[in-house]
Amino acid sequence: MSTPTDGSAAPGSAPGGDTPTTPVARPGTVALTETTRGADTPVAVPSLLDEEPAERGRLDVGLSVVRKIAEYAADHTAGTVRTQRRLAGLDLGESGASAKVSGYGEQVDLRLEVPLAYPARITDSAAAVRDHVRERVQALTPYRVRSLDIGISALTDPAARATPRTPTSRTE
Repeated sequence: MSTPTDGSAAPGSAPGGDTPTTPVARPGTVALTETTRGADTPVAVPSLLDEEPAERGRLDVGLSVVRKIAEYAADHTAGTVRTQRRLAGLDLGESGASAKVSGYGEQVDLRLEVPLAYPARITDSAAAVRDHVRERVQALTPYRVRSLDIGISALTDPAARATPRTPTSRTE
């Protein structure tokens, strides 16, 4: 077999002309199985998966994640709507619920600003938002919702929004 003259290694061999060797263990890694020297029977090595979750480490969920979960849950509750954002008559897209989160330890306080559909009973819609947001935050995070305040940022008729407004010209 001839070796390439451009300095590259032949297929199947390691760079520098050495033959391939067994993988090198890196610090901090544990092999799942090892073989004893001279024997072909595998010897089980303890796995990190055998440990209890609390012994492996901890999980920190940031308050910004709690805020996004709360906003998403509020936006996907029956009775809430997305509103058009406008500045000086320019359409800037849509916006939904916004949340502010504070807390200490395992408890959080939420303040939501939610646009609701009109006409509908505001108290029923707010109760549905409160229940759904509390349930989702407590199910997906290690936090308990201590307080949840809801402000109504807008009342919007979804039927009126479905028909696009035609701009009127002032030069006619």
